[in-house]
Amino acid sequence: MAWWRAVRAVFGYEWLLLQRHRKLAVAAVGLLFVPALYALIYLWSMWDPASHTQALPAGLVNLDTGARYRDRDLNLGADVLTAIEAHGLFAYRRFDDPAEARRRVREGDLAFILEVPADFSRRAVPGEAPGAAKLTIYTSEGNNYSSAGFARRFAPEVAQRVNTMLSEARWELVLTTAAGSQRNLDTLRLALADLHQGATELGAGLGKAREGGNTLVTGNRTAVEGAARLHAGAQQLAETAPGLTSGLRQVAPVLRGLDARRPSDADLAALRQGTRQLSEGQREFGRGLDALSDGGRQLNTGLGTLKTAVDELPLFGGSLSEGMAPLEDGGRQLVSGLDAAREGHVRLLQATQRIEEAVGSLIDGTQRAGSAAAQLAARMPEDQRLDSFIDGTRELARSSDALVGGLRQLATGQDNFTTGLTRLQDGAGRLSTGLELLRNSLPKAVDGPGGSAQGLAMSVEPVVEVVAPVPNNGIALTPNFVPLALWVGAVMAAFLVHFRRIVEPLQGLPRTAQVAGKLLLPGTAVLLQALLMLAMLVGVLHVPLPQPGLFALTLLTASLTFLLIVFALVRLLGDLGKVVAVLLLIVQVSAAGALLPIQLNDEAFQAMHPYLPLTWVVSAFRASLFGAYDGVFWPQWGVVAAIAAAALVIGTLAGRWRVMPLTDWRPPLDIE
Repeated sequence: MAWWRAVRAVFGYEWLLLQRHRKLAVAAVGLLFVPALYALIYLWSMWDPASHTQALPAGLVNLDTGARYRDRDLNLGADVLTAIEAHGLFAYRRFDDPAEARRRVREGDLAFILEVPADFSRRAVPGEAPGAAKLTIYTSEGNNYSSAGFARRFAPEVAQRVNTMLSEARWELVLTTAAGSQRNLDTLRLALADLHQGATELGAGLGKAREGGNTLVTGNRTAVEGAARLHAGAQQLAETAPGLTSGLRQVAPVLRGLDARRPSDADLAALRQGTRQLSEGQREFGRGLDALSDGGRQLNTGLGTLKTAVDELPLFGGSLSEGMAPLEDGGRQLVSGLDAAREGHVRLLQATQRIEEAVGSLIDGTQRAGSAAAQLAARMPEDQRLDSFIDGTRELARSSDALVGGLRQLATGQDNFTTGLTRLQDGAGRLSTGLELLRNSLPKAVDGPGGSAQGLAMSVEPVVEVVAPVPNNGIALTPNFVPLALWVGAVMAAFLVHFRRIVEPLQGLPRTAQVAGKLLLPGTAVLLQALLMLAMLVGVLHVPLPQPGLFALTLLTASLTFLLIVFALVRLLGDLGKVVAVLLLIVQVSAAGALLPIQLNDEAFQAMHPYLPLTWVVSAFRASLFGAYDGVFWPQWGVVAAIAAAALVIGTLAGRWRVMPLTDWRPPLDIE
């Protein structure tokens, strides 16, 4: 218990400085965040640079003039740049002027340019020699060495892509040629089969043609006979044509005179109108006769009435009645005459209507006859045409004579044609036999490579099996950079207390208690730094932790180990030990194999590698974070713990305390 009280006493005086000096307390709290902030800034900036290459400007220049290869026009430069742009690895910009693009690189506007020369297709397509075609990557290492590194890694990738495209194009040409040859062979076989069939059908058709030729010869003889009769008829027509034309010349004047003497349309219209008026007068006369007849009957009736009335008169009634007898007889005769006149009028009206109809027909016939005579007169051929008709009949007679001669010559040709058809039929039979022999002699198929153009161009594909996989670049840097940040935090935590000074009231306490009390405050600080680092990695950067317990243990152990190393150096060398701690950190960055494999470093660094604490801390981090080294964790952690124990022993035993009066007890940092 006395030892623990001694530790508390030493710690109490260190805590007293924090209580008296608030700025020291604030600085101590700030120191807790330095390693986490340091690691955050660095890891965040380097977290996944490959995902941001799309923002890196790069130029593309195509000077390729193209080439013609096996009847195909190619421009590989345009195809390569199109494929590169589609891949979208960088922020590509096209340039037509190569000098302008190179100037942009020198001025720092572009990271690099890819330049395709003018003869690229002509050299690349034939493939006459390895590396015959060149692609130029132009970059400036002085502007940015990392960008130049991207350009150097980009060059073989472009070459591989171009070679793959060329291989695919060549194999596609081979496959297309083989497939085309097979198709051509199949087409040739089918064509020969069709040609053989056609030759067979040609022989059969020629046989039928020969039969038709014989029939044609017979028909031609009949045609010769018909042509002879036609010639005789043409001669007769030529002989009768003058008489026919003479008659036509006599008929024409008669027709023209008849057309001139026919009544005019006005006269015919007046005649039609007169007959209509006559018929209408007859109807009016009939209506007058009807009125007279009715008046006569009324007169007779009145006379009868008057006679009766006169008979009744005294004195002269009898005389008057006798005197009226002739009047009655006359009235009766008048009525009889009017009835007879009505009957005659009816017959006259019917005759008048027949006359009107006959006159209408006569007028219509006259007009039609006149029109027909006029048309016939107009269409009568002129004398010149009649003369031409006579000449035509004579020419017809002469042509029919020539036709007879031509048909006789045709008969002779038909005999020769029949003979030729016989020979042609024999040749068609021999052609059919030869075509069948040729078709049977052709191979069944053309041997060509199987597969596809892509499969033949890239028949081998490497398969990379990765153990202890790492998600991205930032997580890959975590085991490398987090220990560096913790080392910086440990060095800064050493400024919180006096590792070589002790206040007078504590000088008689046990050395181990003094050391424990001195380490309690900075040890708490570095442990808090480790916890804040863990919170930042998980909460801010979202680093996946497959074994969080082992990773946290590694953080805490590494922080204490680094603090104890700084403590031991300060105990041995004083404040110069802090400088040595910083220099040791610089050496370990290269010699611990954190950034590059140790085999790639100088032999001196390789010799130091197994003895550096950062070597084993990085290994412990990799084992706990990625399952590296086949998941073996505890041996590396054991080495780190052993280094911590050795540093604690050295720091406890080495050096002597400088005793200071309580009045001179001040913070190790000048913060006033």
